[in-house]
Amino acid sequence: MRAFVEGSGCSLNKSDTEQIRGFLQKNNFQPVNEPEKADLLLLNACAVKEQTETKMLRRIRQLNRIAEKKESTLVVFGCLPKINREAVSAVSKKIVQIGPRLSGLASFLQLPVQDFSPALEEQKSSPAISIITVCRGCLGNCAYCCVRNARGSLRSYSIAQLNKKFKQAIRNSKEVWLTAQDCGCYGLDKDSSLPELLRELLKNKGKFRIRVGMINPGHVKKFLPEYLKLFKDERLYRFFHLPVQSGSNEILRKMNRQYTGKDFLGIVKKIRSSFPNASIATDVIVGFPGETEKQFNETVSLLREVKPDVVNISRFGARPNTLASKMPGQLHGRVKKRRSRILTQLCSEISLQRNERFFGKRQTILVDETGKKGGLVGRNQNYNPVVVKKGILGGFAEVRIEKAFPTYLAAK
Repeated sequence: MRAFVEGSGCSLNKSDTEQIRGFLQKNNFQPVNEPEKADLLLLNACAVKEQTETKMLRRIRQLNRIAEKKESTLVVFGCLPKINREAVSAVSKKIVQIGPRLSGLASFLQLPVQDFSPALEEQKSSPAISIITVCRGCLGNCAYCCVRNARGSLRSYSIAQLNKKFKQAIRNSKEVWLTAQDCGCYGLDKDSSLPELLRELLKNKGKFRIRVGMINPGHVKKFLPEYLKLFKDERLYRFFHLPVQSGSNEILRKMNRQYTGKDFLGIVKKIRSSFPNASIATDVIVGFPGETEKQFNETVSLLREVKPDVVNISRFGARPNTLASKMPGQLHGRVKKRRSRILTQLCSEISLQRNERFFGKRQTILVDETGKKGGLVGRNQNYNPVVVKKGILGGFAEVRIEKAFPTYLAAK
């Protein structure tokens, strides 16, 4: 049977998509790159945001037209069937919906039941990057988040399982992403921790780079000193993805985030005290229910002070079965759009300012992807993207930074 598999969303979803492809191939499905040639069409669909769900439904309608015409089977897999099953059913009742458990797909296809696991061989989408999921679910209960409803509570893989997977990964890749819904809560269900896992992985010999995924600031503040010590090892990208979401303590309380703006600021100061050039990435939601102009300006002030290298800005959109969807004070789209524009302009200026400090400097980069407009893209020690005209995918290179832009650096 021929299978077309497409994924979207976060790095955890990318890892799941790679493992789905590996699982199907192991069970004698023939992979095809065009949905028109497939007997089975599978979309691993993200639904974390309202805009993402709209995009997914548009793609589902496209794939459904193909499935109906070719009399093939369309499976919508992942978070979307758990978050908004009715929206998918409205496209067609014939679409098979399966939540984010591989065992559900295996049962539907009448294959040996298996769930996602570090032991499962994936079909990688990048020759230079391996993605390892360290845990599933989380310990949070954020008022705006629908993903916890889809993925459930925390389930960490053992350090032994992950180290075995890591050894395999660095034989084939120089860059390894550790991913999860929240890497910061890794091991808290097993009397372990993220620093303990990293210490074990860094015992492996070789020249490689590890990118640690998103960490809730409420978790990192509990182990920050021992965590920062690990980053003296240059094989860890000095990249810290810490989603603050708001600069207003009142909004953070309503979001059910377990930290304050002051906590976040303190974390960033400690990181930059140890590693001044470290990249700080964060996420911000504008227009949360009841957010006043004063509270929005508190977010503006925090970002001005922190000067993060990367900011992912989202306009609040009510997600099904979340506390925030029922809160009073839902803001008009015009207000959210205006606030989003203000932050976009500010963060672009800050990112450019941060990137300009690398101008004229020599850097070691790991070339990890092909450029969208030609050339190649590498990452420096701080995970800043560096565009180069030539290089070897998966190889290290010494370059000199010639230009700085808000979202990348250019080098020779």
